[in-house]
Amino acid sequence: MKKKKMHIANHVKIEQKQKLTPQMLIQAELFQKPIMELTQTLKKQLLLNPFLEECIDYAQEEDEIQEEEVEEESEEKDLADKMEEINEILNDIGEQQEETFSYEKKDKSRQNLDKYRGYEVEVEDYWYYFKSQANEVAYTENERNLVTNILNSIDANGFLTGDLGDMIDDLDVLPQRAGKIHSDIMHIFPKGIGARSLSECLLAQLDPIQIANKLLTKIIKEDLELLENKYFTKIEKKYGISSQEVREINEIVKQLDPKPRTRLYSSQPSYIQPDIIVKKIGGELVVIINEPDIPQIRINKNYAQKLLKQSKNKRDSIKYIKDKISAAEHYVEAIWQRHESLEKIAHEIVNQQPKFFLEGVKELEPMTYEDIALKVKRDISTVSRVVKSKFMDTTYGIFPLKWFFNSKIGLNSSQKIKRELLNIIHNEDKSKPLSDRKIKKKLNEKAIEVSTRGVNKYRNQLGIPSSRLRKE
Repeated sequence: MKKKKMHIANHVKIEQKQKLTPQMLIQAELFQKPIMELTQTLKKQLLLNPFLEECIDYAQEEDEIQEEEVEEESEEKDLADKMEEINEILNDIGEQQEETFSYEKKDKSRQNLDKYRGYEVEVEDYWYYFKSQANEVAYTENERNLVTNILNSIDANGFLTGDLGDMIDDLDVLPQRAGKIHSDIMHIFPKGIGARSLSECLLAQLDPIQIANKLLTKIIKEDLELLENKYFTKIEKKYGISSQEVREINEIVKQLDPKPRTRLYSSQPSYIQPDIIVKKIGGELVVIINEPDIPQIRINKNYAQKLLKQSKNKRDSIKYIKDKISAAEHYVEAIWQRHESLEKIAHEIVNQQPKFFLEGVKELEPMTYEDIALKVKRDISTVSRVVKSKFMDTTYGIFPLKWFFNSKIGLNSSQKIKRELLNIIHNEDKSKPLSDRKIKKKLNEKAIEVSTRGVNKYRNQLGIPSSRLRKE
């Protein structure tokens, strides 16, 4: 019985540890917001929470508010104690903020940021970023040419107008590999771009659970026209299903986008404001966190003290003030932690990818979220949130931060292994294709440590069939 109680107690402790506090939720929300979204969120909070204020001028001295003694009645002793506690909290906050802002004034990394104010990069309806992601699925020059051919043949709605077979006629790309590249492009957000038919477009947008629904996929492949024209009775009879099931399938299909490329367009020009700028100055790399327009917020302790002093109902005021100050503190702390984490992660990315930033080498060094997390002393989940939806402006173009990360085996990135594996297969004797074991041996000779099972995994990821099926 004791053991059972101990087990329950331990289980409760684990659940308590996993419970997210309001501060953690705010931190998680702000960490993953790109700079333009973050700016709007903070401006909204400045309107909603009167205990938050923007630091217009760090050098401007605050007007001192003389604290008046609070009359203390014997029956309200606990109330007076709470008021004193609030005043102590406010004074502590004031001291901490002065130290923080004093550091900010001396921090060279934040000097001259005004020249980057409003610094935005025009994006041609986000199509540029779709193309950059599409190019990442290619591993050889011929494959990159194929990707270019596919992208150039996509119409305004997102459909492929050219024949995939014709596109590879003059390129040394295996048909199976071409099919895999085409499929990978269709699964870049927004999914379905590059499809050759409406059915293929909609199928690419299904999630794994929906894909497993054979009835749903069969209707999309074979009887989409019946569904579009609301011939539900014909579908019921053909598949022997109820009207409710047809309605459920119809609801799923209605949520899919028949013109996915139009989601990359807007009536106004689209802009990306890079969160990080990396400049090569005097042969050295300088990392700038591009935050000139983000409101620098702090807790408005003067307002809290005034409200506390002038309020007639002290008990209600104390609760209101404590709640609002707590929320304000969470935002202030989350913003500074976000800035510090982003700065450390950006510097570490530059440190671990020196060839790219100094020479423009597109072949990245092996680097994972875990590598960065260990160096900057943050959780992997924190690094992932900070990296999400952020962009870095470099001498060689603008890249999503996640672009710099790639998995690795030993000292070799998965990107490099796939590239070498493709080269080996392209150069093999087509009448005697190499087995996975022989490919492994060739990779090992190039100082790439990978198992036969690993070769099999990467070959399948690249859409390359087994040696038996490759034989000509």
